Amino acid sequence: MGIALTGLLALSACGNGGEDPAPRDMAPEPAAAASSPGTTEGSAVKIATGVSDQTRVVAHMYAQQLRDQGIGAEVVDAGHERDELFDALQAKEVHVVPDFTGDLYVHVAENETPASPSSAPTPAPTASEDPGFIGSLAQLLGFTGETGPSGDDVYDALPDSMPAGLQILNESPGENTDRFVVTPATAVELELDDLTSVREHCPDMAVGMPGNYADSDQGVKGLESYYDCKPKSDPELAEYSERVDALLNNEVQAAVLPESSPVIDDDDLKVLDDPNNLYRPEKLVAVASEDLTGEAVSAINGITTGIRTEDLAMMTRLVSGDEADMTPEEAAAFVREQPR
Repeated sequence: MGIALTGLLALSACGNGGEDPAPRDMAPEPAAAASSPGTTEGSAVKIATGVSDQTRVVAHMYAQQLRDQGIGAEVVDAGHERDELFDALQAKEVHVVPDFTGDLYVHVAENETPASPSSAPTPAPTASEDPGFIGSLAQLLGFTGETGPSGDDVYDALPDSMPAGLQILNESPGENTDRFVVTPATAVELELDDLTSVREHCPDMAVGMPGNYADSDQGVKGLESYYDCKPKSDPELAEYSERVDALLNNEVQAAVLPESSPVIDDDDLKVLDDPNNLYRPEKLVAVASEDLTGEAVSAINGITTGIRTEDLAMMTRLVSGDEADMTPEEAAAFVREQPR
């Protein structure tokens, strides 16, 4: 990626997590004059910054691409919670929100009214059955066996779950899915390839879990059910940096980390394949108003479908932390310049 990126890749990954740091204040970016309207009302396309550092960068990538094609666009802060973002979409205060498929599907299935009641998702479990926010995706999609939903299953279910007036655009090949990660030394010593190979070693392993996994189907319950793996311990390490440090210091022998974590490349960590789809698929996707013109939709899809997992990692590296190297707008331009 050239000299400019070489120094960036040497940054310490411990402060650059795959989870959301505190949002940084950003003033709305002025809209460029449009030679063709971006919506049926002829107004500039307003793009929300979304729920994470990565979506903030993607929002600027969308805006830059739209302007390059003569369509007015501006990036706005409409909140950082999905209920706020959907309120803004439905009020037409914004026209596009970048998000990730698994978390997005759970939100709309549990909180929004689909445009077509006949195609509504399976009702959410009652409180007595609820396995927790993280674990509810498989139930919502009707998966009750020994495997969970694939990325295609989640993406295919999203359009029918959308409230009236909203649409799902194309998804990216890049993923922010959580993964079971070990050090290269552990992978070699225990001959680990995928999660099916962990079973015999699991009783001797401590696995660092995110803070919301304690009662989740993606935590110990899922490991036992999908892979017959019951760890020696499963310390809850809510902060991403805590899990990274514990893994690198062998305080835990595995940790659950987002697939786009920069530390995976920096420290040559081994991501174990998940053939039974224990972890919720998270691919980048745009939720958009149905008022968008075909030209605007095409421009946004062109960006989304080119974003790879390594691009998501680069976004995290560039804009996360208290001393970020770039603003989201600068990072967007940098990522767009990288060869595909």
